[in-house]
Amino acid sequence: MKVRTALQDAGVDHSEPTPSFVPSMTVELDADGASKIFRLIEALEDSDVQNVYANFDVSDEVMEQVG
Repeated sequence: MKVRTALQDAGVDHSEPTPSFVPSMTVELDADGASKIFRLIEALEDSDVQNVYANFDVSDEVMEQVG
């Protein structure tokens, strides 16, 4: 809260007061892995999970394969 107040006092515009979680390392997924992780995320969302954080990376080519 102190940081947010200091930013506001300094005139720095911020769009969201909550922190973002950005992975320092990512894991490249193939089509099979991407398909599995997307099904898992969908199941978590259907279970009313509020936030899902992940460190995977899916190339454009794999996204085309997965659909």
